[in-house]
Formats: sequence, C-alpha cells, structure tokens
Amino acid sequence: MSNQASIRLLAKVWLLIVLAFTGHNLYLWSGHLQLDTDILAMLPQDERDPTVQNATRQLSDSASKRVVVLIGGQTWERASAAADAYAASLLESKLPLALRYKMGDESEWLSFFTPHRNQLLSATQRQQLTSTSSDELAQRAVAALYQPGIGMPRLGEWKDDPLNLLGAWLGERAAESKVRIRDGRLSLSTSSPSGEAFYVLLTLEQNGPAFSVKAQQALIPALDAAKAAALKTQPEVQVLSVGVPLHAAAAASQAEREVHTIGIGSMIGIVLLTVFAFSALRPRILVTISIAIGLLAAISVCTLLFGRLHLITLVFGASLVGVAENYGSNYFSSRQGRPAAERWAMLKAQSPVMWLAMLTTAIGYLLLALTPFPGLRQIAVFSATGLLAAFVTVMWWFPLFDKGEMKHTRLSLWIGSRRALWPSLGRNRLTLILSLIVAITLLWGGLSIKSNDDVRLLQSSPPALIAQQIKVSQLLDLPSPAQFYLIRGASIEAVLQQEEALKTRLAPLIDKGSINGYQAISDWVPSLAQQAANQALVERVVFSEQGVLSKASLALGEALTPAFKTTAPLLIADWLAAPVSEPLRHQWLGKFENGYASVMLLRGVSKPAQLAELAAIAPSVAGVRWVDKVAEVSTVMGRYRVLMAWVIALSYLLVFAALSYRFGRQAWRALLPTLLASGLALAILALLGQPLQLFNILALLLILGMGVDYGIFLLENPDRQATRPFLSVTLAAASTLLAFGLLALSATPALHAFGLTMLLGIGLSWLFTPAFMPTTK
Repeated sequence: MSNQASIRLLAKVWLLIVLAFTGHNLYLWSGHLQLDTDILAMLPQDERDPTVQNATRQLSDSASKRVVVLIGGQTWERASAAADAYAASLLESKLPLALRYKMGDESEWLSFFTPHRNQLLSATQRQQLTSTSSDELAQRAVAALYQPGIGMPRLGEWKDDPLNLLGAWLGERAAESKVRIRDGRLSLSTSSPSGEAFYVLLTLEQNGPAFSVKAQQALIPALDAAKAAALKTQPEVQVLSVGVPLHAAAAASQAEREVHTIGIGSMIGIVLLTVFAFSALRPRILVTISIAIGLLAAISVCTLLFGRLHLITLVFGASLVGVAENYGSNYFSSRQGRPAAERWAMLKAQSPVMWLAMLTTAIGYLLLALTPFPGLRQIAVFSATGLLAAFVTVMWWFPLFDKGEMKHTRLSLWIGSRRALWPSLGRNRLTLILSLIVAITLLWGGLSIKSNDDVRLLQSSPPALIAQQIKVSQLLDLPSPAQFYLIRGASIEAVLQQEEALKTRLAPLIDKGSINGYQAISDWVPSLAQQAANQALVERVVFSEQGVLSKASLALGEALTPAFKTTAPLLIADWLAAPVSEPLRHQWLGKFENGYASVMLLRGVSKPAQLAELAAIAPSVAGVRWVDKVAEVSTVMGRYRVLMAWVIALSYLLVFAALSYRFGRQAWRALLPTLLASGLALAILALLGQPLQLFNILALLLILGMGVDYGIFLLENPDRQATRPFLSVTLAAASTLLAFGLLALSATPALHAFGLTMLLGIGLSWLFTPAFMPTTK
C-alpha cells in the first residue's frame, strides 16, 4: 500500500474517532459535565495514612453542598421579616435545595436525651456531685422548685431530676453554639459599641453533584434573587452568604473568564499571525480544526478516565492551542512555496523530525503523569491526549484537504530571513560577554531563590467572599476544618474513651484561653463506661436513701418517688439516626480499616504557637493524631517540588538520548539553549521577588518539551539562508507565548506562576536556539 493510500485509510478511521469525541462532548456540555473546583483535589493523597485522607474527604463532602446565610438587622422584627422574604424567594425558585430555616419547639428534639438523663453528665457536673454535700445539693433542689424561672429549662417532672442535671447538661451543650431558637427560627445576636444586631440563620443544601456547573449556574441567580427580595422587604438588613458552592461558582466564573481571555485571546493573536504569515485562510482553518479536535479528545478522555474535570485543567487546556499550533505551523511553513503535488513527499521527509518533536514533548507529559498529584495526572493526560490528537490530525488530514497553492508571503520571507542575521556563538567577544551576563544572572538569581510551598498561595476566591467567610465564622464561632484531631480505636467504645481522655488534656488550654473550645462526638454521646459511671454517681448522690431527693423530701414534708426509670445507655447508632446529630454527624467517620474513627474539631485556632501546642498533646493519648491539613499539604508540595526537579533532570537525559539517536554528537545544540533558558527563567523570577513554587518547576518540564522542538527543527536544517525552519520555529514560539504567556494574567496563583515561567523560558529558548546552531551543514 502506498503512502497516500495508507494516509487516506487512516484519515477515515480518524474521522470515526473524531465523530465519537464530538458526540461525547455534546453530551457532556449539555449539562452532564462536572467541574471540580477544590484545589486540594489536585494535590496528592496522604500516602502515609489513608485514614487522614478519608477523614479530610468526609469533612469536605459534608460542606461541599452547603450554603450558610445570615440575615442581620438592628431589630429582631426586621431581621426575621427579611429572612422570611429570603426563604420564600428560595422556595419559589423550585431548585432542588434542602432549606433549613424554621424549627419546631426546641423541647421536641431536646427530649431525645430525656430517657438517658441519668447517664449524661458534664465534667463540671461530676465535679459538683462529688465535691458538694448532699445537704447543700438538696437545698439547691428545693430552692429551684420554688424559683422555676431561674436556671435552665426543665424537661420532665422535678422529682425525676431535682437538680435539673439534664437541663444543665443541655445548657452546656447549647453554650458551645451561639445559635438559639427564637420564634421558631435559628437566631443569634451580637452586641457592639454601635449597638445590638440580630441575625437569622438559614442553611441550604444542594441535592445533586456538589461541583455540577449546571447546578452552580442555577444556584447563584436564585441566591441573588433571594437577597434582592430580602433587601426589598428591609433595605437596611445585611445578607451574608458563605459556603463551598459559592467558592465553586466563583471559581467557575473565573475559569470561564480566563478561558475566554486566554483561549480566545491567544486564538485571535495566532489567527492574525498565521493569516499574515501565509496570506490564506486555508492554513488557519485547518490548524484551528486540529486544535479543536485536540481539545475535544482531551475533554472526552479525561472525563472517561477521571469522572470529572478540574477547572485548572480546563483553563490549562485553553493554552493547549499554543502547543498544538506547532505542528500545523511546521507543516505549512514547510509547505510554503512548494507545488501541491509535492506535499506528500514533503510530509514523508518531515515525518521523522515531527515525530521526534512529538516524542520529546510527550516525554515531559508522560513523566508528569507519573507524579502522585491527581490534578497533575489529569493535566498530563489532557495535554498529551490533546497534542496527540492535534498531531494525528495534521499528519492524516492536512494532506487530504491542502490542495491549493502556497506562495511565499512578504511577512513569511521576512521572518524566515531573520535567521541569517542571528549571531553564532563561538570564540568571539559576543560569546564572552553573553557568557558573563548569563553566568552572573544565574549565580545572582540562584542565590536569591526562596521557596514558598504554602498551599494558601493557591487560593484565589474573591476578596468579598473571603471577607464574608471570616465574618460569619466569627459570628458563629465555627471550628476550623483545616486542623483537627483524628481519633481511632478498635471499637466504638475505644474511640469515645480516647476522645474523653483527649478532652481532659485540652481543658488546661481552654482555661488559659489558648483555644476557645472543641466540638466532639463524646460531648453528646459519652462512652458506655462514662455513662455507667455517671449513672452510678447520680443514683448514689441523688436517689439513694441519704441522697438529694430523700433529703429534699424531708424538707418539703412529703414522700417523693421518681417516676423515671433508667433505660439502656445512649448508643452512637441511635444518636446518628436522630435529627439532633445533624450538626456533628460528619465528625463520626464510622468503621475505618480495622477499627473506627472520629474527628474532634477546635474553635479559636489562629496562631502558629497554638498549632505547636495542640500537636504536642496528640502523642499523650493512644490512637490520637493531630492533623494540620494546611501544613501537611504545604509539606507535600515542597517534597514533590524537589522530586519534580529530579524528574526534569531525568527528562533531560531521556530527551538527550532521543536527540543523540537522530543527531549524534550535534545533539547538545538542540538541548543546551532550553537548559540555559530554564535556569535563567528561575533566576530572573527570583530577582523579581517571586518565590519558587511547585508550579514554576512544572513549567520547566513543558519548557523542555517545547523549547527542544526549536532546536530539532533548526538542527534538521541548520542552513542560515533557509527560511522555512526559522519561520516554523518563530510561529511556534509566538503561538506558545500567546497561549502560555497569557496564563500570567490568570487570577489563579498557580497558573500565574506557571505562565510567568513559561513566558520567560520559551522566549529565551527561541532567542538562544539559533545562536547554538552549527555555522555549516
């Protein structure tokens, strides 16, 4: 079979595959595509402890669909009226949302604990019962009988709980939250020099995928309309909204803007460049088709492999046009000035060098796919698939559709002829001066490099949304989900006992104000051992023959017998099944690996000194581990920044081996310019005060893959008078700079750092490569 016949057959097969990609993309973009906005999803799993990863995921999942809204006013009536309007608007939207707003009588859900009243005691209550005489306790019980309005509300009859132990226990639990029930609504109030403020709390939860773009697009307008309805009712009220869906929607909007800015911006620049260079629409149309097919293939393959697409992957993919452009530009640069009949022979001659260029780029992506970063693997698969699809389109479709004439244009000849003006490095003054400048910059910049792997540098939520998050967290005194204790045990009982032991270690920190408090499962469901000890203490102190009830009966002059009968202990399963567990349910991780696990959250953690103090406590309790997710992820990023540096070094060796196979002893000429450009890019960024991050290092991997292509194309034909190779290299570099350089405009810090590095690295690679070419063929 001839070369033409083979390509025609492959072109037909490729058409069927492209049609399948197109159909799959139409299905995805009709509302089935899920975009992940969680930056932590891009980072590696905790390979040392999967339980920590599972705990973090469960905490994240519990918040990923929830939005918290606080509506505040100067009076309770105004705040509640605005909240009613807000809730009514949400209900009218008919969105699949679970709205938690109006509550029933508080006693309805508090009565869940009534059957277990004798088994539920706080540490303070146990201390009082053991250190206070029964006579004094009896006096207090009688006084409370005649003053029913004082103290905590009483559940049940006085004789069943003369000291109102259950009421006091529930009061301590309620004190852990500022939220109360008022007029059937969740509420809180604050006092400040400017006056008192009243807030109504609403929570709503999405039913469906947390990161569905379709759900986000429907949710935000509904929230905006609800806010408008509240302000229309009470113009002076304040509406604060926080939650992961809002950050996800903001990230989606930002990504959409950046896709337009980067993708469309680079496309316009590339279109103008190639139209003027080739003076024809056919090259532009064909190259655009190759890029579009690359994107369709990348999106399909990634969603099939990973289930969902990360927003950073999609924004990164918008820059794919600059790389996929290289193959089309090289084809038409070589095609220019040749009769249409020669295109088959030209393609056959160009195939080895084009496949080599593809291989060197693929090496970088394949090594990137070997990293433990889920997001980076996705980016690697997305990019490698997209580039391969674009490359195959060029090789199998272009010869079939490119049947017209391709004359040299004035611009293409001018660009190609610039190669002859490039200086050559050798034993001359220019080389000496350039070497000194490069050496000084590398040394000075190298000494100035400072790394910063703090994961918080990756955050890019709008300042207004972050400000609302901070204010709501302060008003509600919410615990931090980023730092927590992970408690593991062989049984449920072991976990609860270890929680109780940990709480005794934390008590001194609370007493001295180091932290505000904690949020633990065992606060609501004590261990069976603790429940048994509580029950024994209550029966001895309160209900024995010489107990509080007996002495209070003598004081009252009547015989009182409790009607309440002790029931079975409170079990974690019963608590989890009841509505009362909803606020803390996500902290019970349940059965994990060979045991059970729970999470204890902390309130008031904001200073580094606190973190060290809290971490030091964990080893003193068996089965307890301190988890600081921010510090852990930052450490992991730093570790893999170093690892990726070694991956890049390996990439250079593999690429050099591939180049040596083709070019022999001249191979270094294609590789050294990119190596110098990469080093100078890091040095210049350091001199500009930019910290070294993982994403700077990742950019170096791609600079290698793309920059070395320039060396390959020029080294294949090093004749200084040849215009086609330098035209191809210049168009490829310009396209890459337009694509990746625009990433420097991204508001996502990771992409911004990546874009700056690419801008410098690719620019310097293009500048250096011609100077390293041999002066003769």
